[in-house]
Amino acid sequence: MTLRTILKTKGLSKDFTSRSFLKTQKVVAVDHLDLEVFSGEIFGFLGANGAGKTTTLNMLVGITEPTSGTIECFGRPFSSGDTEPLRKIGYVPETTSLPGYFTVVELLDFYADLFALDRKTRSERITDLLKIFGLAREKNTLIRNLSMGQRRLVDFIQALVNDPDLVLLDEPTVYLDPVILGRFREILLALREVGKTIIMSSHMISFIERLSDRVAIIDRGKLLQVGPKEEFMRRGSMEEEFLRIVKSHAE
Repeated sequence: MTLRTILKTKGLSKDFTSRSFLKTQKVVAVDHLDLEVFSGEIFGFLGANGAGKTTTLNMLVGITEPTSGTIECFGRPFSSGDTEPLRKIGYVPETTSLPGYFTVVELLDFYADLFALDRKTRSERITDLLKIFGLAREKNTLIRNLSMGQRRLVDFIQALVNDPDLVLLDEPTVYLDPVILGRFREILLALREVGKTIIMSSHMISFIERLSDRVAIIDRGKLLQVGPKEEFMRRGSMEEEFLRIVKSHAE
């Protein structure tokens, strides 16, 4: 079976300039990253904090402009400022920063309006998503009165309100207790079953191991290894293989 590429990067790089007293230094956050993500898979993006995962995801959705390299999304070139592909993308950032003065349903309605969903479609979709994520009773609650875990679930719902083909999740397990995490895993698997593509960035190895079809390991901005999950578990656990790979490239 031929796999359809939904996202591809070539030589993707991002440099930042770090300035301190009497000193300016170039910091390479992402270093010539070549990635290919296939339609309908859960793609695990694994690395320690500061490895370049968030910077990469921010470039993939146009928040950060690459220093060099290219991005192809849905079979066409993508760059910062190109809004058309974003209609088919959902993004959950690492840090939840939802405005507290909205109620849950008001905020979701606002996001749905950004995608020009008609009133009937947005009402049905928001109602369904609130039920799926277990927040139906909180729909009229102000965001600021939700727990951090509940706010994180609202992050996920807003990323799905446009029924995206591609969903990017940056450290999605932050603030989730074991009960909510279990529900979230079930939802991700259900999304894959209906053909959604998910890119999931995390430093939580067990979460990546449990859900991903393929895994990429990144360290200090460089892609160290990418392949089916099973390849990382032939000699033991994924954690053992991750540590071995990172250590071998550091030497």
